[in-house]
Amino acid sequence: MLKRMCLIIYFKNPKVLKDLKKIGNITYFHKKRRYAVMYVNQEETEKMIERIKQLKYVRNIEESALDQSQYEIEFNVKQKTLTDD
Repeated sequence: MLKRMCLIIYFKNPKVLKDLKKIGNITYFHKKRRYAVMYVNQEETEKMIERIKQLKYVRNIEESALDQSQYEIEFNVKQKTLTDD
């Protein structure tokens, strides 16, 4: 299975969405807030970021923090025993 990387792309004009659809898989976009969420293959992430930065109406590109270790959830919960004190 291919590892995918989530990119958040902020744009100036929604016209750039047509070009982004050719580059990768757009899962969500918000025209009013002017951003799109896009998935690309992890091996090609740097190449895709450079390609997206060259587009005319792109303002900023961020990698999603959900894939990083700081957002991992641990489910090791210790159970407390109730006492009658």
